[in-house]
Amino acid sequence: MVRVDLTKLTHLQTEASQVRNICILAHVDHGKTTLADSLIASNGIISTRLAGKLRYMDSRPDEQERQITMKSSSIALYFRHESKAANSNSGEEYLVNLIDSPGHVDFSSEVSTAIRLCDGAIIVVDVVEGVCPQTRVCLQQAYNEQLSTVLLLNKIDRLVLEKRLDPAEAYHHLAQVLEQVNAVVGNLFATDVFAREQISTSADQTSALEEADDSFLYYSPQQGNVLFGSALDGWAFDLATFARLYHGKLEGVTDNRKLLNALWGDFFYSPRKKAIEPGATEKGRKPLFVQLVLDNLWNIYGLVENRDEAKLRAISERCGVVQNVRDLKHGDGRVPVRNLLSGWLPIERSLLGAVCETVPNPTGISEMKAEKLLCSRLADFGSYPRETQSLKRDIMRCCADSERLIVFVSKMFPIEHGALAGSKDTLERLTKALSLTDPENGGCDGEVEIFLAFARVYSGTLRRGSRVFVIGPKYDPRTIQSEVSDGGTNPHLAEIEIDSLFILMGRQLEPVDAVPAGNIVGIGGLQNVVLKTATLSNTRYCPPFVDLPLIATPILRVAVEPKDIQKMPQLIRGLKLLNQADACVEVRVQESGEHVLLTLGEVHLERCIKDLQETYAKIELNVSKPIVPFKETIVPFVPTSEDNPEEEIAKDREKDKTVTLQTPNRQCTIKLVAMPLSQEVVDLLNTNEPVLKAYIKAHEAKQPLPQALQDSIRELRASLSKLLPEMVPFDRIWSFGPKKCGTNLLVNGTDFKHTAVWYENETPEQTADDPRSQYESSFLNGFQMASLAGPLCDEPMQGVCFLVERWELDVTIGVDLASVASHGPLSGQIMSAVKEGCKKAFQNQPQRLVHPMYSCNITVNSDVLGK
Repeated sequence: MVRVDLTKLTHLQTEASQVRNICILAHVDHGKTTLADSLIASNGIISTRLAGKLRYMDSRPDEQERQITMKSSSIALYFRHESKAANSNSGEEYLVNLIDSPGHVDFSSEVSTAIRLCDGAIIVVDVVEGVCPQTRVCLQQAYNEQLSTVLLLNKIDRLVLEKRLDPAEAYHHLAQVLEQVNAVVGNLFATDVFAREQISTSADQTSALEEADDSFLYYSPQQGNVLFGSALDGWAFDLATFARLYHGKLEGVTDNRKLLNALWGDFFYSPRKKAIEPGATEKGRKPLFVQLVLDNLWNIYGLVENRDEAKLRAISERCGVVQNVRDLKHGDGRVPVRNLLSGWLPIERSLLGAVCETVPNPTGISEMKAEKLLCSRLADFGSYPRETQSLKRDIMRCCADSERLIVFVSKMFPIEHGALAGSKDTLERLTKALSLTDPENGGCDGEVEIFLAFARVYSGTLRRGSRVFVIGPKYDPRTIQSEVSDGGTNPHLAEIEIDSLFILMGRQLEPVDAVPAGNIVGIGGLQNVVLKTATLSNTRYCPPFVDLPLIATPILRVAVEPKDIQKMPQLIRGLKLLNQADACVEVRVQESGEHVLLTLGEVHLERCIKDLQETYAKIELNVSKPIVPFKETIVPFVPTSEDNPEEEIAKDREKDKTVTLQTPNRQCTIKLVAMPLSQEVVDLLNTNEPVLKAYIKAHEAKQPLPQALQDSIRELRASLSKLLPEMVPFDRIWSFGPKKCGTNLLVNGTDFKHTAVWYENETPEQTADDPRSQYESSFLNGFQMASLAGPLCDEPMQGVCFLVERWELDVTIGVDLASVASHGPLSGQIMSAVKEGCKKAFQNQPQRLVHPMYSCNITVNSDVLGK
């Protein structure tokens, strides 16, 4: 196919109804990049012979070497969707922004950056391997982000050439795989329904699920959202393809819709009755899908091993495919078969056709999704200014003529200088603008790294040279009025000028002057103001988009240092660039000055170290052995003696495990004890950590609580009060830790009237006469510091309850100037005493280190069980 001209793509960008933004999601090695190659070949960008071998979207050398995708990348494709009407040559033109994403769990953050910019997705499943762990994750992400999806059952050729299944066996195997996918989707739907409903009895659960509409949910070949194919061989089809092929060719069957519905299921064609009948299995007949579809495919693939040039030529002519003599005589028997199938059932025609019909255009964003982009579930959208609330309509309309510009940047990505070979002035301008090249920031040798923003325009038109606000993740439009009255500036808001815009074409970039709403774009000039994600707008009332969902948390950490210590500035500069280039890596500097990298896994770690050494820092590094984070906890006493365990338990009870400390100036006395919490309490607090975070944030900002957050807090309180033991009174909980939302509790067992952790019934007037009230924050800070870094190895505590039995304060002691000068202010002394007291109380109990567990699901066929 001839390569599509850029002017046609830019013209289609202006028609939002003809734009589709999709990504490819699948488990690793299920065929995403091969599928992308086949679709790219349809636009003439690469040769069809190289599709599946070139891996065009994998531009990194280590991606090519490992044969896995490590980053999400986008390409704009042209597609002409032919009309299905008979004798019609008309067709609609579409612009498909296709994003290829990784399948390896170490690069799952790249999947999040892709999903946020899309309206739909192609879910790819290897029919031999079936539903795998990352398949489930992809389905869950697509469901959570409300993406319209198309399912491709890929690698059908493996059933013939590798598994040696006959057509009937293959049909039943395909039905099982489809059932597995629908089971995952059904489980996601049921979980979502139960989470939304206030359920108390099993009868309520049943009614809630029965009343929910799931007709749109499942994958069904008859609905056109399931395709069968082989990305490697470049072919795919849906049921409608074969329904059109056999229309009018089965005697007595004139209803095309009836034929379409019967092509999948337990139906067969009866030549005697000249009709389609149910009960194929019961009557020992071939289902229509086997008879009309799979038998033909199996006959064609049989020619791979049983070469028959005449038969192959005859079938090709009957299917309207032209085969040249060289291909027919090719040494690899799969080459002519691939040419036949890709010419007869081209994958782009069926797959992109299904995408254009199933996935909504950018103007079809639902009201729920638009609000979800601007406001998290635990925040109150109604509390935003009216100007902010009206932006929801702008996102739903997705109008290029809108005065209000809204753009979301999902990540920053580095580009090769060769991608800008056609626009040297842009390259020079971007290079000159980089502040990281200043000598005081470490300098650089050779070419500097240039980053572009990977973004989507949701409203208005983004133009080169226009000035926009870069809105940071912590910006809140509700503070605009106070900022105006105070005359101050907001540190989370910066105004910049758009330097350059690009259409993303895989490994190449095509510069443009403007990008209208609904399109994916690369933006130059944001490298100095955007770290990972950001929102761009021309109005201060635009809130930052909700954070990208995290699939996995970085847990594998290493310490890095240059072999030549004089090259530390280059390392610091390289770590800044790596942190910006990688959506999931975390860079930390310890109190000791040690630089630590946190990554998702071994493959991710290896890539980060390689990028540091070869691209960003360009120095040799010393890398420590990787470790994973621990949690420190305590457990109930367990006797070790088998002969007399009761005696050990009795002795343990006699021990005094309380800790009593005084501040250095002896003004304050503290007595406390540590107790283990049950696993149920730990799981509950872990699950509700985002709820507590949102609760604290809303209270600190003095904002009204949204109903969803109130319901979540009410449910948390009810569950927690039931799970806590008797010696831990629920109404005396003083604080959670660490960071006020962890799995550790501070419980007040004294006569001090503390500030309620649920921020209700606060009575400052009752505690004004108590001298301890002014030091309450110091006491809580000491607990927070102790729970954040335990005594075993400075790792966070988990599942520990500290019961404060005594807190006395006598401010008449040690008030002389010498005492204050030697010991410091009392607030700091209390903080240190509480911190040390918590650690000593912790050490009086049986201590344990909790390390992360790697969970693995192994799925095999029943015929290999027991081997």
